[in-house]
Amino acid sequence: MAKKDKAELWWAYAISRERVAKQLVDRGLVTQEDINETIDCVYANIHSEESLYEFSVSPVCSEIMYTYLNKGFPQEEYLSLTDIARKINEKSPSYVIQSWLRSRNTLEFLRIWESKNNPNFDEAMKAPSFTVTPKQWITKTKAIGLLSKQGKNGGTLAHPDIAGDFHMWLYPEFRLTLIQYFRESNNELD
Repeated sequence: MAKKDKAELWWAYAISRERVAKQLVDRGLVTQEDINETIDCVYANIHSEESLYEFSVSPVCSEIMYTYLNKGFPQEEYLSLTDIARKINEKSPSYVIQSWLRSRNTLEFLRIWESKNNPNFDEAMKAPSFTVTPKQWITKTKAIGLLSKQGKNGGTLAHPDIAGDFHMWLYPEFRLTLIQYFRESNNELD
């Protein structure tokens, strides 16, 4: 790796490290000692002839993790499922969202989320045999986890918990990375 490339890589790492490290420490997910150990490891690899790119996460997975880590799971800021789905099907993102809503697991996840977070949730709607739209789900159950906006800049918005489930459904790699992260975190606690 050229000296200039190493310098740029170190600069980019230093900037992103500060943002992510602070949030991870603040949430109690890692200690400052863990962060310092990681910095030492990365620094050693940058200054060695070994490839720093042996461990990598796909750009899609990186973007998803960045979204959730950097925004810190803001409870009041809903994320656009339409924008997320547009990356899969630019012309018909609503079909991607409806396909997700077709799954009984998705409807059960939404039911559980609403039951825990929405005192006005109406559980009368059973799993339909047809594809339910976000608007139908919201109207029939008085759901608050999904929002549906019409017109320009409209689309389907979701609470970060629900958007996370949508991301995991769309990107199995993200699901696996998340499972491995939590498994490794639990092994460290033991």
